[in-house]
Amino acid sequence: MQLAIDAGHGYVKALSSRGGRCVFPALIHPAPATVDLGDFAGTALTRIEGDAYLVGQSAQRLAAPLWSRDKAVDTDTLRLILVAAARLGAMGPVRLATGLPLAWYGAGRQGLQKALQGYGGTVVLPNGDTHRLWFESVVVLPQGVAAAGPVLDQDAYAAGPYLIVDVGYRTTDFIVVTKQSAGSLDFDPLAAGSLEIGMHTVYSTLAQHLTDTHQTVFTAAQVAAGDSLVVRGRRIEIIADRTAQETRVARSIVQGLLAKLDSQMDQVLGLVAVGGGSNLLAQAIPGVIQPPEPQWANTRGYLAALLAMEGLRGRLSGMNS
Repeated sequence: MQLAIDAGHGYVKALSSRGGRCVFPALIHPAPATVDLGDFAGTALTRIEGDAYLVGQSAQRLAAPLWSRDKAVDTDTLRLILVAAARLGAMGPVRLATGLPLAWYGAGRQGLQKALQGYGGTVVLPNGDTHRLWFESVVVLPQGVAAAGPVLDQDAYAAGPYLIVDVGYRTTDFIVVTKQSAGSLDFDPLAAGSLEIGMHTVYSTLAQHLTDTHQTVFTAAQVAAGDSLVVRGRRIEIIADRTAQETRVARSIVQGLLAKLDSQMDQVLGLVAVGGGSNLLAQAIPGVIQPPEPQWANTRGYLAALLAMEGLRGRLSGMNS
């Protein structure tokens, strides 16, 4: 089974070569002791090698977002990737493609590949389904670069240079990509990098603002989840405050891009915004291109690359047999 899993700091997104997909918050926490309420309430537990965890939505009240730069030694990241594979129905050996932010890719890809190669276990999902699986092969790809392929392959994009900007939860990756007339893509390593700013900056800043204003503690997860909050018996609308923070963060991203790219920002056919925070750039820069389902661009790129590599290996094997 071939899987592409984008284990971001905000969400885990996964695609299967068989057409399945799943997405859930990148949150995991050991299951706490709770009061037994019988049939009136239950806790959605996921068991990994017998240990019980809250994963995704059920962990929002307790878990902090993943924040490690080195995903290879972050056991929670590895567990979330394993759970994502189980949620897609994986059993037995899995061929996996995943990725890292551009600025971390060179230093971290070998470590992450080594940590995931052979990694596996038994996962029991909240519905009782049991999955025994392991990753028999692992490909680690650079974010942004992976996203460019499925997007620029479309006929609507003429030959020429484009700026791909992937606005994620913790980081914003960018790279200038030139589409050749034959359809191939050239990536410019001198016009690529990562800014440590993203949707978490919006939510954490807003949470601190509301905490200071109302003198009660709010978390980034709380302010990201809805358009209002309850404070001492009153419902407080937060849409305007959140929009203000989004505008501020969007401007910071634009300033960061200008500082890194300078005049190259003006020498592209278009700025293509992908990632879960792509709306930030669409609001800040007129004419920004948002492809359909921009938050899935990297995951689709991982899967396409994996299938292409396996197809090439298959053809070479046939030639040598």
